[in-house]
Amino acid sequence: MLGAIAATAGMAAFACGDQRSFVNLGDGVIDGGNVPAFRDPDDGGEGGAPVANVAMCIATTCTYPYATCGAGSRCSTNLSNDPMNCGSCGEECPSDFGYLNLTSRCVDGACEPSCATKLDGFSVLNFADCNKSLEDGCEVLISTDTDNCGGCGVQCAPGVRCIDGKCGCDFGMVDCQGKCIDVQDNDDNCGACGNACQTPDDAGAPPNNMYYGCRDKQCGQLKCISSFGDRWADCDANLANGCEAYIGEWQSKIDPNHCGFCGNKCGPGQLCWDANGDHVPECGCTKANETMCGSFQDLKLRCVDLLNDVENCGTCYKGCKAPKANQIAACRKGVCELDCAPGWGDCDLDPSNGCETDLASTDAHCGACGNRCDTQAGQPCIEGQCAMTECDGGGPK
Repeated sequence: MLGAIAATAGMAAFACGDQRSFVNLGDGVIDGGNVPAFRDPDDGGEGGAPVANVAMCIATTCTYPYATCGAGSRCSTNLSNDPMNCGSCGEECPSDFGYLNLTSRCVDGACEPSCATKLDGFSVLNFADCNKSLEDGCEVLISTDTDNCGGCGVQCAPGVRCIDGKCGCDFGMVDCQGKCIDVQDNDDNCGACGNACQTPDDAGAPPNNMYYGCRDKQCGQLKCISSFGDRWADCDANLANGCEAYIGEWQSKIDPNHCGFCGNKCGPGQLCWDANGDHVPECGCTKANETMCGSFQDLKLRCVDLLNDVENCGTCYKGCKAPKANQIAACRKGVCELDCAPGWGDCDLDPSNGCETDLASTDAHCGACGNRCDTQAGQPCIEGQCAMTECDGGGPK
């Protein structure tokens, strides 16, 4: 059991010699409670002799796979999965193999090659090693390959393109030069790819806030203006006055009687605005624990929970600060508080220097403030636990 870490950092432990600390792995009793003993996996789980007790002593050096690399804390580097120190200190796993579309990761102390994922503009390119030969790397782009669409050996039907790792487009969508388009109402692809709508020559001026475009796969149809953030709707079903209701996000035009869609009327004290950034306005603030802070004029309008929001704690725009090392700001019941970041502790009880102690590797504060490993013997703290190892010449008890 090389490299075993004691489950309880403060358990009685002795330097290797005549006195030993034993971790019982087989008597079936823990703290006086009856629990099943560990069994030999070869017995099929149907009983058999318990695993023998193993004598454990405190470790005085790093236990594998942990090591001290560079300027890091003692025994803080895990050689089994650290890509910068894989298997040994300074052994870095390469991240880019150029045209081979490969990267690598550290697995069980060895650099293991894996296929890379790359970005091409807004597209994600996924590669695979379909011929099981690393000499040519991950040779297949499974995002677009019709014979390996989304995975090796996944073939698309004849004439069907592989788009973003899927054969063809979803129901109702049409493949237009490698992009899935809804041709039902698309002004540039109306009823078919590339069929861009134009204003009919004999068409008169459109009603208010309308234009001629594609509807039901036909060009020359009157439509409400619906561009980025500027959206109108025909809420009264009367084309004579065009699309009379503004349902967009521009603050100067917002209609609280049609907030985001026809008939969505905001209640008393509620304002209509795009609170969640999706370019469609909504009424706010509607939740019981929300308070409206700011206004349209100061561009800081938002709904906040004053009891728990670290940026608006107790009062609008009163942000909680975390000025010291390894601290996290918290708002509880409208009062700002400071917590230690996970794995850190304020062990000297001095708030002026923040949470100064690394509980994962500090021998005198291992896992918690005041939990001291046997520092006189040199016992290290590894990932918040005092290190233990099998005693020399240990064997069964």
